[in-house]
Amino acid sequence: MSKFDKALTAIEETVNGALLLSATLLLFINVILRYVFTSSTTWAEEAIRYAIVWVTFFGASLCARNKMHVGIDIFIQMAPPLIKKCLLAFAQLTAAFFTAFITYFGWVSTELVIETAQKSPAMLMPMWIVYISMPLGSALMTIRFVAAAVAILRDKTTGAEVKNEDAVDISRL
Repeated sequence: MSKFDKALTAIEETVNGALLLSATLLLFINVILRYVFTSSTTWAEEAIRYAIVWVTFFGASLCARNKMHVGIDIFIQMAPPLIKKCLLAFAQLTAAFFTAFITYFGWVSTELVIETAQKSPAMLMPMWIVYISMPLGSALMTIRFVAAAVAILRDKTTGAEVKNEDAVDISRL
């Protein structure tokens, strides 16, 4: 799983990095064109918007990998070690179920866009290229959440050692 994880992370980071860099450069060039040369491109805003859509879904997968998604963990913090472990695994599996649901319906939406041959207004790009980001990003998140749940469940400790470094310890408030 380590090689697979490294390859997946490399793909996610490369796509996110390239799209963020491209969107930033395109925005910078468009601002220069608009304010210095009083002439801007008609398609730049659309391209940036679609790049950000891709970054959102692939970035969400990276967040799932790094356990950076928002969660309410007051019960987890207060639970005994074994229950804590079960709750953490349950939370990951619930997130995996939700993202699998989004993957399925994202794919259904993408198929509809492919069948209707929709194109973007300014660039005349096939809209399925934008829509496919949802099922792809959600599928990656599903993989990440399932892997996290498996890692929690395979951990041979009783759950006492399960740490959440970024959590606020409510017993100290």
